[in-house]
Amino acid sequence: MSRKTFIIILVVVILALYLFVPIPEGVYDDGGTKVYSARVYKIVVWNKRLLNGDYEKTVVYWFPYNWCTIDELWLIEQRRS
Repeated sequence: MSRKTFIIILVVVILALYLFVPIPEGVYDDGGTKVYSARVYKIVVWNKRLLNGDYEKTVVYWFPYNWCTIDELWLIEQRRS
């Protein structure tokens, strides 16, 4: 394998890790909602306590919604339901 090919493969692997590996953001005090973010998507494990029961669902938000706050994503989720 030539040096140029090795560098190209290395750059592609680093870029893929940078764009697609999710990092935990934390747990919210709304019943235990968890958020994991990557550069091109955000995973939200909804666990909200509501007056009419608990809301539990896992949703993947792709670009550009991955840059929204958790409150903006909750408004989007309410419109879907």
